[in-house]
Amino acid sequence: MQIKEVVAKYQEIADFLNQHWPLKDHNQRVFARTMKVVEELGELSDEILTSMNLQRDSKIAKFSRENLEDEFADVFGSLILLGNELDIDIEKVVKKKIKFTKERFQIGEKSLSVKN
Repeated sequence: MQIKEVVAKYQEIADFLNQHWPLKDHNQRVFARTMKVVEELGELSDEILTSMNLQRDSKIAKFSRENLEDEFADVFGSLILLGNELDIDIEKVVKKKIKFTKERFQIGEKSLSVKN
């Protein structure tokens, strides 16, 4: 699936959420989407700690790779929903960041030193 397709599918989800649970204005939607990112990141962090056996035994016993992947997808989706709400061209900024990172670390070049 291409980035544009993912963004479009999450826009459909955002439209549904906004229709069924409308918030007063854009600022409230941005706040809600931001808090959702934080919540989902916490849940992903919890799953990662569990995968590393750094949680209580009862959590470790219930760990599954599927839950970890679901939480990762929740973070990813929440970030896209936030990006859509902020009217960010997600494909453009991701491509820009990849280019910057490759240049910074000279990926594809002989040296891997960090550029200042």
